[in-house]
Amino acid sequence: MRGNQGDPNMVSVTAMSEEQALVAEANAAFYRAFETLDAARMEEVWLHSDEVKCIHPGSELLSGWDDVMNSWRLIMSNTGRIRFELQDVAVVVNGGIGWVECLEQIYDGETLVGLALATNLFQQNDDGRWLMIHHHASPFSRRIA
Repeated sequence: MRGNQGDPNMVSVTAMSEEQALVAEANAAFYRAFETLDAARMEEVWLHSDEVKCIHPGSELLSGWDDVMNSWRLIMSNTGRIRFELQDVAVVVNGGIGWVECLEQIYDGETLVGLALATNLFQQNDDGRWLMIHHHASPFSRRIA
């Protein structure tokens, strides 16, 4: 599935499986949690596991629930506001693993302040919910032809 995502809650696509739609919604929930700067909401979208991983732009690999969640708390406590517009969204599902690749346009209010390429991995848990297990965002400056 590929599409543009101007609003993190919606992905514009023509054909998407039910599982892809569920992964796309889990991805949207991640960005909504980030935009609200609510650490409790962020915790809800992640699998509670010591095997989760996160790489913030320009940062080292963080491993385990405590390190990953502490990083989100730190980011959220030092961010006044943030908004995302996603482009070049691709959703893939393979068994109980799904991932989303996208270009994050990062805004402070209406001002574009950065671009990042992100890969978000999700695992389907026993009750069918898709929860994040890995987030990797890298700064983006230009396309290579």
